[in-house]
Amino acid sequence: MSENLSTSFLGLKNRVHDYFENPKEIIRGTKTMKSEKLTCQICSSERMHKFLSLGHHPNPDGFLTEEKLKEPEIYFPLDVYFCEDCCLVQLGYAPNPELLFTEDFVYTTGSSKELADNFHSLVENVIKKFNLLRNDFAVDIGGNDGTSLSNYLPYGIKVLNVDPSKAAEMAQKKNVPTMKDFFNEKTAIRILRENGKAKVITATNVFAHVRELDSFMNGIKILLDAKGVFIEESHYIRDLLHETEYDSIYAEHLRYYSLKPLIYLFDKFDMDVFDAEKITTHGGSLRVYACGKGDFPISENVKKILIEEEEFGLYSRKIYDSFGKKVFSNMKEIRSILFKAKEHGNIVGIGAPAKGNTLLNFCKIGKETIDCLLEYGSLKVGMYSPGMHIPIKDESILFQEPQPTYALLLAWNLKSVIVPKLRQKGFRGKIIIPVPEPHVID
Repeated sequence: MSENLSTSFLGLKNRVHDYFENPKEIIRGTKTMKSEKLTCQICSSERMHKFLSLGHHPNPDGFLTEEKLKEPEIYFPLDVYFCEDCCLVQLGYAPNPELLFTEDFVYTTGSSKELADNFHSLVENVIKKFNLLRNDFAVDIGGNDGTSLSNYLPYGIKVLNVDPSKAAEMAQKKNVPTMKDFFNEKTAIRILRENGKAKVITATNVFAHVRELDSFMNGIKILLDAKGVFIEESHYIRDLLHETEYDSIYAEHLRYYSLKPLIYLFDKFDMDVFDAEKITTHGGSLRVYACGKGDFPISENVKKILIEEEEFGLYSRKIYDSFGKKVFSNMKEIRSILFKAKEHGNIVGIGAPAKGNTLLNFCKIGKETIDCLLEYGSLKVGMYSPGMHIPIKDESILFQEPQPTYALLLAWNLKSVIVPKLRQKGFRGKIIIPVPEPHVID
């Protein structure tokens, strides 16, 4: 079924994916013909089980200006695999990051109160838990607009943001020192020469993006001080499965972690995962603390989460096959709700997150169904969504008379915050929640 959906959408046949190579990619009507044997990105196993294919998708953060609507878009295959040896979940294809994190990348961390609050809490806890002092050095990899690192500045802690995107320029305006580059062995050596060892290195919602994982890990080893701590946050595969969060699957996210494969990965580089905790960001994430071998005692949290994962079924392919079936069932329900809603009025989308573009492109919901996507105070306003080319407008439209009849909440993971706020501001229309169970709020 999935093959028919993607083929009818792009009009392509006999496509073969590239793997870890600079690709020609898929550009509306053309195809790449180079392929390699698929292996696990962590343990190199060839025992890879495909349990979901979402077809081919554009860069989820590749929002388009009106001029760029005329240009071809690059599409990437979203096939998802389970490693039957280390239990990693990963995409079968890793795009060149330079095609994803371009000058047009408009995501900013500071625009999300949920993330800003999360990072403030993280920094406060790190300073206390690991006794950071004035002039200690903290590095944030993929620190975006500097929202997280800015919390260190009042304490006199030296910081560095390493981020290749345009958002890095916003960090510099916040007086957050920034290296506009990808993090790897070479950049780690450069940082070490200019700043010395880091007491803390963070990578929040970027660790799953890294294509050259060995070089990244070697960079951590080079830069991290003795008794230093590396902290990473990523989407948690348990929550993704439990809440049917297939919209969190897109080209930037190469891997979807449980704790078990992370322990395997860090052990490969002579590091321990000494603590872990589940957090609520992005619909459910896993925060992991790693250090040099033996630098910190292993927390009971690690053992507890491993037991929970095994009991949930994360180490067997059965739960993933079941998830794959639920995804297509969800897609049918969303399309049915939207098409019926369209018969009774107009529909707008609330938010234009990357995850929303996975949902819209997979479900093939375009501007013939949704009038526009609405954002508040965002750089995306005035642009168009990738793939479906839905215009993005200011949220104020939602409250103008006559109000839209329906609103599709693409940032559904924030519904407990967004829905009351919309009602308080005067929106009277019906709100469609697409995930995990599609339904309408009157």
